[in-house]
Amino acid sequence: MSSAPSLGTKVNRGVAWATAGQAVIGVADLISQILIVALWIPAGDLGLAGGAMAFYTALDYIADLGVSSALIQHDDHTPERVSTMFWLNLLITGGLFVALLGFGPLYGWLEHQPVLGWLLIGYGGKLVLQNLYAIPFALLKKEMRYSEIAVARIIAHSCESIARIVFAALGFTVWCWTLAALVRALVFGVIIQIRHPFVPKAVFRLREATHYVRFGLRTAASNVLYYLYTSMDVPVILLFFDKTAAGIYTLADQIVLEPVKSIANIVTDVAYPAFAKARNDRPALHAELIKLTRFNLMTILPYVTVVLLVIPEILHIFYSRGHWTPRQLDLAGDAARLLCVMGLFRALGYLGPPVLDGTGHPERTLRYMVIATFAVPGSFFLGAALFGPIFTSPDARFLSVALAWAIGYPIAFAALAFLVVRTIDLPLGRYLGASVPIAVCAGVGIAAGFAVDLLVLPNASAPLRLVAIAGTALATIGLLLAFWQGITPRSIVRSLK
Repeated sequence: MSSAPSLGTKVNRGVAWATAGQAVIGVADLISQILIVALWIPAGDLGLAGGAMAFYTALDYIADLGVSSALIQHDDHTPERVSTMFWLNLLITGGLFVALLGFGPLYGWLEHQPVLGWLLIGYGGKLVLQNLYAIPFALLKKEMRYSEIAVARIIAHSCESIARIVFAALGFTVWCWTLAALVRALVFGVIIQIRHPFVPKAVFRLREATHYVRFGLRTAASNVLYYLYTSMDVPVILLFFDKTAAGIYTLADQIVLEPVKSIANIVTDVAYPAFAKARNDRPALHAELIKLTRFNLMTILPYVTVVLLVIPEILHIFYSRGHWTPRQLDLAGDAARLLCVMGLFRALGYLGPPVLDGTGHPERTLRYMVIATFAVPGSFFLGAALFGPIFTSPDARFLSVALAWAIGYPIAFAALAFLVVRTIDLPLGRYLGASVPIAVCAGVGIAAGFAVDLLVLPNASAPLRLVAIAGTALATIGLLLAFWQGITPRSIVRSLK
């Protein structure tokens, strides 16, 4: 009789399924984003959409109220408590929709763009719809049924990508992201209900679920603050500059920071349940954090390396046939390279909150988020006001906000690192010894790519430069990982068994 899989095996399999799912989702999303922006959406419309989308993920977490985290963290579920959390979530999302009826138009008025208000109201409808899957999805994650989650996400996000293309082609350029999100929520809800049917009982006993609510509120507050402070860059650009500048920056953000977040979600989706299960076993907790950090670095840094090296070629190959001018694409490339500098910090920082929450310290996550909420958006405002005038070309002044990331985020990251180290007594020498070599591999890959760029292909065509430079960098990183760190496809497959 075979024994149940160990926690490490479950985490490995979870990472494998999450990786496979995110790879399919990422490809579908990338294709749809390139198509709609290259063919139908000018910079100004993308800027308006980005000004609304900056709040979407934060709104998702407000609507969730930390229910997912609370259900994963606690083991004392009863049908009555779970049903109470469902009805509470329904009340919250309904109230949030009503609040957006007022906040949306106010935000549109502040930015002098009324459509922003309607976009937020439209997304409020999606928040109500997501109650269809919120509870069963959290229970699936607690049970670590990652294969079913991955399949559901692949189908739902693929439908979203198709819907985004259809809506953009039909002329809903500013609205295509919001309408597609509604499609995804509906499809995902139906699939999750099939895989883990959930019908709430007609009970509402808030007193029995008080400890769920308290834990969830702290976690939700942290997540809301995180997605607000990391998304205030586009609203600040809209406020200080114009919608075209916001659109150029949004394109750079979609190429750099959004994929980095999507790649990191592969690990963070698995990390929180894993850390919660290992919270009373420090050696196991340290081992899981080091393993997941290395995985994050191995997936994020090669991507950031490629973008840093060949972003001009990517932009001019894929986006030069539509509404975008060469000047706008050049500025988007400059912004993207500035954002690449944050790749290393973001790769490491994404695991901090799951560690603190998983070990039962959401208040420390909230403390970090409060610091970051002042440091990062504050740097955006200061960057736009102080550094913007330094740029001699008016259309390039929005780059001051991209530059401000390198000022505000390291402050927030330092606070996060301090809290994690203190909370779990992290052995820094062992952690850095396992993590730094991955960053060194990426640095050598960047150097190899620049060498090919400067010495071999300075006057080659854009497609040839893209393939040769990116290929050289990735091959260098891959060889170093294999011969120095012993990380090969075979070793990865072996670790998943």
